[in-house]
Amino acid sequence: MASFQPHAEYSETADALYVALGEAEVALTRELDDRRLIDLSEDGQIVGIEFLDVSGGVDLRGVPLRDEVGKLIRDFPFRVLA
Repeated sequence: MASFQPHAEYSETADALYVALGEAEVALTRELDDRRLIDLSEDGQIVGIEFLDVSGGVDLRGVPLRDEVGKLIRDFPFRVLA
């Protein structure tokens, strides 16, 4: 059985980028703002972060685990605001 590896996936249709940081089930989604959503497990651990409208850029300001997220999205062709 393969172990979980954090990763990022882009949906061109939705113009959304999802950064998966854990494999726990999502129990709660918290809005950081109208373009950034944070998925949390039941025990409050960050499971993932969704960025919407990313063709206009990805805003990492105030994002938890910002450095880790930045590394996972560095190969995508989006402007990153940090």
